[in-house]
Formats: sequence, structure tokens, C-alpha cells
Amino acid sequence: MLVTKKKSLSAIAWPSGRGNETDEERKARKLRQREAKRVNDAINKELEAERQKIHKNKAGKILLLGQAESGKSTVLKNFQLHLAPRAFELEADIWRPVIHLNLVRSVNFIVNLAMSRGQLPRQDNPKVPRGPRKLSSSLTPELRKLTLRLAPLRQLEEHLIQILSGRPQVVNDSGVTIAQPYVPTKAPDITLSAGTQWRKTMTVQRQHSIDSMSSTASRESSEVVQCRRMLTALSNDIEALWANRSVQEMLKTAEITLHEQPGFFLDQVKRVTSENFRPRPGESLELNNRVNSRFDIITVDDVLKARVNTLGPEEHTIVAESGSDKAKHYTIYDVGGSRSQRNAWAQFFDDAPMSGFNQVLDEDTNVNRLTDSLRLWQSICSNRILAGVEFVLFLNKLDILESKLKSGVQFSEFVTSYTNKPNETEPVSKYLLDVFIRIHKQYSPKRRKLHSYLTCAVDTKATADIITKIQDVILLKILARVNLV
Repeated sequence: MLVTKKKSLSAIAWPSGRGNETDEERKARKLRQREAKRVNDAINKELEAERQKIHKNKAGKILLLGQAESGKSTVLKNFQLHLAPRAFELEADIWRPVIHLNLVRSVNFIVNLAMSRGQLPRQDNPKVPRGPRKLSSSLTPELRKLTLRLAPLRQLEEHLIQILSGRPQVVNDSGVTIAQPYVPTKAPDITLSAGTQWRKTMTVQRQHSIDSMSSTASRESSEVVQCRRMLTALSNDIEALWANRSVQEMLKTAEITLHEQPGFFLDQVKRVTSENFRPRPGESLELNNRVNSRFDIITVDDVLKARVNTLGPEEHTIVAESGSDKAKHYTIYDVGGSRSQRNAWAQFFDDAPMSGFNQVLDEDTNVNRLTDSLRLWQSICSNRILAGVEFVLFLNKLDILESKLKSGVQFSEFVTSYTNKPNETEPVSKYLLDVFIRIHKQYSPKRRKLHSYLTCAVDTKATADIITKIQDVILLKILARVNLV
């Protein structure tokens, strides 16, 4: 058998043609290679920069700016619910102590008002200390007993604030907890500093030993459990306080409508103080909204109604979970609504509350809320920095506007330019919408689009439809930035 010896592959080489290269030719070749590499690196760098630009431009940025109590936080929760429902549901449990604090503050507000009955503060002095005082002799025996039995809720309120804010209780030299003042026409908000870690703190507590799903205490701090148990023990007295005829007459006389205020849970005391008031693993919050058989389950409405206020801007990142926007990031900046916090402007101004036509600002009782909304809107429309930005305007709290008009409040008494028109929701809301549109047209530095909506932020279905339209607006702006439209 004939055997031939094969040459190794390493011995076979394509002729390089460099054997006859002169020094000058070799230098010229290396120079060309360096230039080719430089051009290639420059192209790769440019491609990477373009990729980063497209990636950056794919992130939708929204800045919420509106009057205090205009519903910004509720709109933000609707964005979270619509874009990332699974993440929204995972966070539902951390809102339970906030709901409890909302309830406690409403109760303490009524107790304070009852204790000061007959010596209500004057309008020019709206803040009154909430410390213990002698019970008014005008209180009925039943109401007097209720206020005494509910006295522990003062300390519980401070304790819940301490848990949420992650700070120690503030005491004075005598060791007595310093109580916050209250405004006699509304229950006080929960106010935490911007950047507070209350969400992270409560999330960590919830996830602690989360594998043991049968044990509530394993997922919560003992302090939170103790607070809830105290509320459960006092639930009958809380219900009796809200049902008390003297309390209802007192609130009506003082023109206080607690049921229209954020964080109102006095009509659901037994449910929200139940030991089992929590989300059910694997169950949809929106489904729970429609199922009445599970009496004690946290619902979407509960989370939307829960009220916590922050001082200063906060950043929220939402990652879309489905649809054409899946994995897309939305960064939403929530700016404080009081006049002292309006130091940042937005590409979206939203939440002008239509229901505030007969209300004044907490920080300045001489300023009508509707007047303040119109001034803020005019200021933003005329801002030249935002000249090329499209605005999305939400005229919010349509439900409260309707409730006020049906109760007999005359819109024309507060807005004198509204004459010879029905005191009904549709014509009043259309009139307000026309006013905002006219201001936008008059004060905008140049022509631009305005997307305007009449909204009720606690109506999740209607708000979801609006958010879908806003997503389309954002998408078109993104495509325009990367020259795809």
C-alpha cells in the first residue's frame, strides 16, 4: 500500500507577497493598516453612540406637576397599574400601614373637632394644637365616651408615622410626643420627606421569610402587627364614631366633607382593620375589585385611595410588562404640588382639579384653588423653555365635581363669568376645559398640540384608556427623535 506523507497545515501558507517588499512599501502598508483600523474604530464608535442614543430615546420621561391634592399620586398609581400590573400587585401589601394611618388620622381629626366643639377656631387662625384639652360640655355622653376610648389612637398615629418614615419619635423635654397641628376643614395628610425609604423598608419587612406564606407575622414587623391589632380592637368604636348623629351634624355645620378627601376609609372600617386584610398570593387585585365574596382583600381601589404626601420631587421607574412597550422604561418624576415646591417644570402638566372651585389653598386661605390652577397653567404655557413640548392636560376629579353640583353648590357663585348656564356636570366641565384651552392658545410662545382629558383618576378603566393614548403620544415623540417618522 502506497503511503504518502501529508504536509501539516502550518506548512501550507498563502503567498504573502511580502518577500520582495522594500522598506518604503512596508512602511506604507503599515500606515494603510493603521488608517484602516482608525476608520473602523471610528465607525464602530459612531454605531455604538447611535445605539446608545436610540436606547436612551426609547425611555419615556414624564414629569407630573400640578396643584396639591389634584390627584397626581393617583395618576402615578394608574400608570404603574396599567404599564406594570404584576409589579403593582407585588407592592399592594406595603400600602396596608398607609391605609391604617389614613384611617387613624381621620378618626383623630373627628375627635379633635369634637373636643373643640363650641370653641371652633376662627378662619384666620386655621392651625390649632392637637394636644389634650378639657372635653366640651356640649358633647353627648355617648360621644364623650367614644372620644375617651379612642384616645390611644393619638399615640398609634405617631407610631405608624415613625414606622413609615424610619425615624425615632420626636419628644419634648417633658417626654411627651410632639403632636402636629391640624387644619379644621380637612384631615391632615401623611407627609414624609422626599427620598424617604418607607417603600423599601416596608418591602423588606414584607419579604422577610416570605416563603412561610401561612405566617403573617413572619412577613411583618411586630410593630406593624401590634398597630393593626389595636385598630382591630377599636374597630367597633371607630364605626360608632362615624355613625354618631352628633358627629355628622358637626361635620355638616363646619362644611367638612371627609368622604371627598384623599385617604378616606371610615366607611369600610371592619374590612380594612380585619386581621386578613391583605392581598391574596396569585390573585388579581383588579379581580378582587369586582368580587364581593372576599370581604377583606386589598383591592386596586384601596391602593388608589391610600394617601401619602412627600416633600420634594421623587423619581419612579416603571418597566412595561407587556404589549409593544414590553421592557420599555418610563421614568416619572412626581413634583410637590404646593406653591413653595413649584421649582421644576414639566413636559406634561396634569391634574388640574375641577372640584376645587369652592375651596382655598391650605398654604394660603385667601387663594381660590381654581384660580391657582389657572395661574399655574398660564405660567407653564408661557414658559419659553417648554415652547417645543406637547402638553397633556388632565382636568381631574370629575366625580367630586359632579357630587358637589348635585348637592346644590352653585358653580356660578364662585365663577361669576359662568352665567345663564345649567348647574350640571357636562356644561360646567366643558366651560372649564374651554378656559384651559383658551389660555394655552393665548400664552403659548408658538403653536403646538394640546392633549386634554376630563378624568376621574380613581376610575381605573377610563384612566387606562387615557394612559394608552398618552403612550401613543410618547411613542411618536420617541420615533421622531430617532428619525423614524
